[in-house]
Amino acid sequence: MGMGMASHTHRRQLVFRFILTFSLPLVLLIMSQADLASPARTTLDVSLHFSKISLSSDDMDSEKRVNLSVYYESLCPYCANFIVNHLVNIFQTDLHNIVNLRLVPWGNTQIRSNDSYWICQHGVDECELDVTEACAINAWPRMEAHFKFIYCVERLHLMNRHADWPSCYAANGLDPKPIDDCYNNGLGYQLEKAYADETATLNPQHRFVPWVVVDNFPLQQDFENFIGYICKAYRGDSIPNACRSTSFEINSFAVATSTPQEGGIKVDMSEWLRRQTRNLLGSACAGSNPAVD
Repeated sequence: MGMGMASHTHRRQLVFRFILTFSLPLVLLIMSQADLASPARTTLDVSLHFSKISLSSDDMDSEKRVNLSVYYESLCPYCANFIVNHLVNIFQTDLHNIVNLRLVPWGNTQIRSNDSYWICQHGVDECELDVTEACAINAWPRMEAHFKFIYCVERLHLMNRHADWPSCYAANGLDPKPIDDCYNNGLGYQLEKAYADETATLNPQHRFVPWVVVDNFPLQQDFENFIGYICKAYRGDSIPNACRSTSFEINSFAVATSTPQEGGIKVDMSEWLRRQTRNLLGSACAGSNPAVD
């Protein structure tokens, strides 16, 4: 990593430590005086993985789209694996035409001492990247745009190169200024607080990450089978080829009906409760202890 990128990353970490240590008004005052350089631009080829994306997804009837929410944290290895090797299939098929994808980068982060500091499960780098990814979602609200950036960051993490994340701007033809502004003026902090509140009000509460929800129905340990749930929940007329070409089996729950009710999928609750008791370590980042995976 070049000296420019290393210096930029170091300064951003110092900025984040201010956010965790002081109140937001003081942070805003300090950040208004900051003059942070743009990251050095290097090349990382991720475009190949998105060659099938169509940019016409907004044309579909939004009321018939299936809501897919992914609650995660940026340096959880299981979250990164899910995003890079599974969730990306939405964009490599025509599923993106029927899905409203929401990424929520907070996960198992904890807030202590009246909001004065956060404890991130995988350290201060994760706190920084959670805020950065929240800023990306805000700056580029079109899901194809911010997903490309987040995919790139998470792919680097799987390669043990997450410190090279600023290269994802150039790799995807993105301007870093909106992200730097969001990060430095305190907006990113406010976005993360909103994600924290949303994550805290999940019902049932998340027990690990990634925590995947389809039309208000938590997939629990069957999260890698999210495509099957999307296809089951879709009520529109334009059935995606991805749903036609493969017979998806929702095998973690006994589905009583294919008709979502009150935004969810009705299931056999005895099976749901039985699976709640299983040990989650080894398949996801557990929520019980922020110091370990």
